[in-house]
Amino acid sequence: MSEAYRIGAAHREITPPLGSQLAGFDARKGVSTGVHDDLFARALCIERNGVTVLLISAEVISLGRTFCTRLRKEIERLTAIPAAHIVVAATHTHCGPATHNHFYNQGQMLDEVYLVSLAAGICEAAVEAFRVRAPRRLRSGFARCEQFAVNRRSSDGSPTDPLAGVLLAEEQDGKPYAICVNFACHPTVLGPNTLECTGDFPFFTQQLLRERLGPAVETLYFNGAEGDISIGHKSDLSAVGIVAPYRNFDTARNLGEKLAHAVLENMPRMVEEVGVLSVASTYADLPLKRYPSISEMRAARLSAAQEVVDAALLPLEEQVPARQRSLFARIEEYYALLNADASANEPSVLPVEVAAIRLGDTALVTLPGEIFVAVALGIREASPLPKTMFIGLANDYIGYLPSEGAESAVGYEVVASRVTGEAWRALQQSARQVLQRVACVSRVSAGNVA
Repeated sequence: MSEAYRIGAAHREITPPLGSQLAGFDARKGVSTGVHDDLFARALCIERNGVTVLLISAEVISLGRTFCTRLRKEIERLTAIPAAHIVVAATHTHCGPATHNHFYNQGQMLDEVYLVSLAAGICEAAVEAFRVRAPRRLRSGFARCEQFAVNRRSSDGSPTDPLAGVLLAEEQDGKPYAICVNFACHPTVLGPNTLECTGDFPFFTQQLLRERLGPAVETLYFNGAEGDISIGHKSDLSAVGIVAPYRNFDTARNLGEKLAHAVLENMPRMVEEVGVLSVASTYADLPLKRYPSISEMRAARLSAAQEVVDAALLPLEEQVPARQRSLFARIEEYYALLNADASANEPSVLPVEVAAIRLGDTALVTLPGEIFVAVALGIREASPLPKTMFIGLANDYIGYLPSEGAESAVGYEVVASRVTGEAWRALQQSARQVLQRVACVSRVSAGNVA
C-alpha cells in the first residue's frame, strides 16, 4: 500500500501600508487610500513518499523571475524542498502593491522595504505549511462556472475555460482542511478608479468558502490562462481610463460568490487522489519579437505622446485613439530595449520555466505569465492525464503570450507580448513534454522526474 499524502497549509498577511503605489492600470492616478480587504500569501504543502511540493499564492499583480528565484532558493534552504518543486504564483489583482517594474508600470516607484516584508511573508507561510503537514486526504475535480468570464478579444466572447479546478484537502474524518480554487479570469472587476487594496472577486470567493466550510479552512486562489479572459470589458478602453459602470464591489461580490457556489456544488463529486506525486520541469525557448531601432522606437513614443497633448481638450471618448497609440508606443519601446539587451548577449529567445506536478490523476501545469486561454486548452486536450489544471503567473512574469493567429487582430494584449506569434508552439510543446514525463510515473513509485 502506498503512503498517504501529508498536507499542510498556512498564510501570512502581505497588505502594503496606506499611501503605497498600486499596480495594474496605466490610467490610475493616486496611491492607496484604504484597504477593502487584506492581501495574503497562502501556501499549500503536499508530500508523499519523500517527495514534497509547495504551491504558493500571493495576492499581488505579478512577481518577477529574480524575486521568485531568490525566494524559492531561500525556501529550499529552510525546508530542503527542491526549488523546482516550489510554485510561487500571483493572483494578478490590479488593486495591490507594485511588486516589480514591467511593461505595465515602467518606472513606477517600488517600496524596497515592503518588498523585503513581502518576501518574508511568503517565506513564512511556506515554511509554516511545511511544518504543519500531517496525513490528510486529497480530493480534486472541476467545477463548471458558466456565464462568468468572456474572451475580451473576440466578438462572441469565446473561447474561455469555464472549468474551475479544485483541490480539497481533508482531515482523516472528512472535515475540510484547505481548498485551492484555480480559475482563468483577469481579477479586474475593479478598475483604475479604485484606490483601495483588494483581491478583487477572488476575495469574495474565498470569503464565502470559509463561511461555508469553516473559518479555519485555508483558502487559496490560483489564476489560470487568463491572458485574453476578463469579465467583459475591453482592455484597450480600460487601459486608458474608460471604466464601465458595472465595475464595482457589488459586481466583484456577485461574481466571486458565483464561483464559490459552483465549487461548493461540485464538492460531493470530487474524487480522492491516491498514490502518485511527481514533478517534472523544463525550459521553453520562446522566440522574441524584432523591433525597429531604439531611436525609431523613441521617436514613435514621443510622437504619440504629442498626440495625447494635442487631444487633451477633446471629450475623453475622443481622446481614446491617441491615448492608445501612446500606451502602445511606450510598451513597444520598453520591449525593444529589453530585447536589444537580450540580443547583445546573443539569444533571440526567452527561456521560460514550465513544470508539471502530478497528484494522482490530476496535473498542475505552471505558466510563466499571461497566457491566452486557447494555448492552455490545447495543452489540456493533448494531456495524458484525466484532469489538467493551469497555474498562471507562476515563478516569473513575461507579459502576454498570444495564441495562434492572435496577431492578425492587433490590440493591447498582442502589443504587450514580448514574444512572437509562434511562441505558443514552444510553450505547448514543453508543457506536453513534462506532462508525458509525470504521466509515465507508476502509481506506487513516484518522485522527481525532472
